[in-house]
Amino acid sequence: MGKGKKKVAISKKEEEQAQKVVKIVFVSLIILALIMLIAFSFFG
Repeated sequence: MGKGKKKVAISKKEEEQAQKVVKIVFVSLIILALIMLIAFSFFG
């Protein structure tokens, strides 16, 4: 039983980390989009 509980805790931690990674990716994509928009407004 102890092993099963440990596995659940690890998967939950991994899930939280995965959500964090997804958030970071989304934020970086938005920042990239903003930089591109600013660059186009300056050089366009």
